[in-house]
Amino acid sequence: MYKLSQVYLTVLVLLLSLVYVSATNATGRESLPNYKGACYCNEVQFETKGDPLFTQICHCNKCRRTASQSNRKKDQKGCSLTAAYLYENFKIIKGQDKLDKQMSQNAFLYLCKNCYSLIYGISKDPNNQSGIGVNANNFELNTIKPPPAFNPIRHVYYGDRVMEANDSLPKYLDFPSELGGSGKKWQ
Repeated sequence: MYKLSQVYLTVLVLLLSLVYVSATNATGRESLPNYKGACYCNEVQFETKGDPLFTQICHCNKCRRTASQSNRKKDQKGCSLTAAYLYENFKIIKGQDKLDKQMSQNAFLYLCKNCYSLIYGISKDPNNQSGIGVNANNFELNTIKPPPAFNPIRHVYYGDRVMEANDSLPKYLDFPSELGGSGKKWQ
């Protein structure tokens, strides 16, 4: 019995090692998926490291107004699809000088000066937030089956919506309480 358990444990450790090795790169560090994206006119390009922390649909007035300025039709749908990243996992690789900085009540929003695509938003108070919200419509993803991390997990500012969302995602009046909101859901 002891021998069999020891063999089973050894096989399990070997399998886990193979999984770990397949998920690491040549330097021995864990390999994270990198994603690239660009605004509608391709003047501003960025890349991210790893999957987003979460993706959500925002219905706030500023996101709707900003999205409606875009030349990209799928940005103009009355809400914003936002992928959350830590700031250190996001980098502009082309067109930094093409960004237009706008202010909302709590955040700075960065748009392409040419096509008006929202690239990302970041809190005005960096002590309040270490992450940024990246416009998920800008990512170069397989549109038939995007990675699961890009599937939205909730609606925020649903009380400000201009259209109904017929899905089973939670719908918050502002934000979940763990993100600094009231945690109240739309009924």
